[in-house]
Amino acid sequence: MIITVQIFLLMMVLAGVGIILFTRNIVHAAYALCLTLLGIAGVYVLVMSELLAVVQIMLYAGGVVILLAFGVMMTNRLRGEKVLSGSNNKWVGRIISVGVFAGLCYLISISPFQTTSVEKNEDQIAQIGVSFLTDHIVAFELIAFVLLVALVGAAYLAKNAADE
Repeated sequence: MIITVQIFLLMMVLAGVGIILFTRNIVHAAYALCLTLLGIAGVYVLVMSELLAVVQIMLYAGGVVILLAFGVMMTNRLRGEKVLSGSNNKWVGRIISVGVFAGLCYLISISPFQTTSVEKNEDQIAQIGVSFLTDHIVAFELIAFVLLVALVGAAYLAKNAADE
C-alpha cells in the first residue's frame, strides 16, 4: 500500500510540474503549482515529518498560491483578456534544464546516502513549539518584530503611492 501511495504522490507532483511547464495560462499554472505543493506535502507525511507537511500546506499551498492567484486576478491591465504567458528561448531553457537534471542525477548517484530507522515521536510538533517559546524566544520575537516593521513599511508605501 505504501508503494501505491508513493507512486500516486510522485504522479501528482510530476503532473503538476508538467502542467506548469507546458501551459500558457497563468491561472492554470498557479493551480498546478498548488497541486505540486500538495504532493510535496504528502511526501513529507510519508517520511514522518508532519510539521513540514503542515508548513508546506499552510504557507506554500495556501498562502503563496492564493497570493499569486489574487495578483493575477487583480491586475487592472488585463480586463476581459485571457492571462497568457509567452515563451522565449525555449531551446536554451530545455538545454539548461536537461543539464541541471543530469547533474543532479549524477550527484545523487555518487552520494553515500545512509538510511536509518527513525522512531516515531508523537509530540514532535509540541516539542518544536515549546522550543520556539522557551529556548529560542529572542529569535522568535525578533522575527515577529521584523515582520511588523515590513507590514508598517508596506502600508506607508501604499499610502504614499495612493496620495500621488
